[in-house]
Amino acid sequence: MSTVLLTCVSVLALAACSGEAASTTAAPSATASAAAPSASPSAAVSSAAGSPAAAADPAADKKLCEAAKKIAEETKADVVKAAMSGGDPTPAMKKAYSEMATGLAKATTGTSGSEAATALSAFGAAAGKVATAPDMDAAASKPEFQKTSAMANSACKKAGVNINF
Repeated sequence: MSTVLLTCVSVLALAACSGEAASTTAAPSATASAAAPSASPSAAVSSAAGSPAAAADPAADKKLCEAAKKIAEETKADVVKAAMSGGDPTPAMKKAYSEMATGLAKATTGTSGSEAATALSAFGAAAGKVATAPDMDAAASKPEFQKTSAMANSACKKAGVNINF
């Protein structure tokens, strides 16, 4: 419980320091980052980055990353609201990770297999694992989740969209 509260406080502090409106991406990354498989996402991104499809449609990647950013901002706002209410933020965090997983799965279905699509798909899968983990804090703290978060951030930055999962 204290780790969840600390995560929420950290999200609020980061949002305040960034000068931007509270984004839902930071909250899910804190808990969602723990559950992604280490070999699969990086291998998938590596193979996608080297393929001709990886750079096929920069406009599509930008649109995909903008959709991911919107999903992240919405879920983060819900977590911040729950944390500010003084109640247990765990249900809101579980819902945020679930919505992140579902939203990213829908957004990446049928995409080109570009670096951004592959990274966002891997991060969505990792977020889903965090949502269903018995200990979301531990799941979000695992290196595998952190790796998929960094891959998604990097791929979207290349597409011109700054996301902070």
